[in-house]
Amino acid sequence: MATSSESQLGVSANGDLVNRVQQLRLDGQLGAGTGRGGGSWLPWVLCGLLAITWAGVGVRSYKNGGPKTDDAPSGPPSPGTGSAPAAQPGSTAPGELVTQLKGNVIPSLQITVSPRDVAAEITEIFFAEGKRVTKGDVVATLLKDQYENRLGTETALVAAASAQVARAEAGLTSATVKVEKAKSALIAAEARGTRAAAIQERATKDFEQAKQQRASGGISLQDYQKFDADKQAADADKIAATADIEAAKGEIESSKADVKTAAENTKAAQADLNAAKARHKEATRLVENCTVRAPISGTILTKSADKGALVSPMSFNVAAGICLIADLSKLEVEIDVPERQITRIKAGQVCKLQADADPTREYRGVVDRVMPIADDTKNVVKVRIRVYLKKEEGAEDIEAFLKPKMSVTATVYEKRFEPNPDTDLMWGDEEKRQKQWAKAWKAK
Repeated sequence: MATSSESQLGVSANGDLVNRVQQLRLDGQLGAGTGRGGGSWLPWVLCGLLAITWAGVGVRSYKNGGPKTDDAPSGPPSPGTGSAPAAQPGSTAPGELVTQLKGNVIPSLQITVSPRDVAAEITEIFFAEGKRVTKGDVVATLLKDQYENRLGTETALVAAASAQVARAEAGLTSATVKVEKAKSALIAAEARGTRAAAIQERATKDFEQAKQQRASGGISLQDYQKFDADKQAADADKIAATADIEAAKGEIESSKADVKTAAENTKAAQADLNAAKARHKEATRLVENCTVRAPISGTILTKSADKGALVSPMSFNVAAGICLIADLSKLEVEIDVPERQITRIKAGQVCKLQADADPTREYRGVVDRVMPIADDTKNVVKVRIRVYLKKEEGAEDIEAFLKPKMSVTATVYEKRFEPNPDTDLMWGDEEKRQKQWAKAWKAK
């Protein structure tokens, strides 16, 4: 490659190095201007473009990196201001949309039907999924032979205990009569004792008089001996009457002890009878529990067991439930509210509910309660929304559209809910709940 005259003048002791450097000059390679500074504008242009690029990146980064508020309103800025102020928690304007979240329909009252304290084989099933039942309707029957046998045994034991009570009561009556007889005997003995005492007193006086007369020779020995014999007979009668009195008193005490024993026996027999009756009642209850009845009025959601299956509510290895029943006239929607939005949710707020299956169907709802515990795995708080079905789509219609576990979009508004008895299928506790909603509304 040829070199310029300018490079030839710069040759020195290290000329080879200078020549190589001069060969790398851009102005010679690119055909730039001929002046000494003719090729110096290109680096400045590149630096300028680079500076402009970095300035743009910096401005964009500054705009995107500013503070974000999820709950800030998205509307146009207020008049006279450059931008809308950030929304504060709980500062939603009346009637404004608070949040819109997905949720699922759940029954307010849902019960797993199972036999109570009875383990047996299912003999008959009287329900199917979707069937509506009334409280007390028979849904299934169980094999009850063993429970009926037990009931028969307890019935016999009750009869035996009743007979024992009757015997004890008869013994008590007999002992009571015996006491009365002993009292009568005591009265008679006391009467004889009184008569004997009087005879003894008269015989003693006659004998003393006869004794004085005998000493003076006024009576014969034969008469004296007669008075002496009368006195001894009167003394004997007095002793016998006294003994009879003591015997009668002893008989009374003995009879009273018999009465006390008979009374205790009667109490024991009555206790045995009460225990037998309690066992009989329990056996009767178990027999009745072999007929499984619906605990509430509602719709059968699922069937857990069928005819021939063994059910046992007291065993972990055997199925306990027969079916799942729920009252579909009282449905709720459970939504997961992010923790940063929970301060904007309060009981009594109006909700619009739309099922994903048919968004054209809208249901009225109200925020009923906020669950007392958060879900730390998702950083959300569960909120229950009470659904008010339309009267023409109530619990009596088993083809009602809204069903448990359906996905629902819940839109919450900053407006107090007022139930409408003309169009809403009422829950029956609106008066009580409205007071609680009003209290929660005031607290917010």
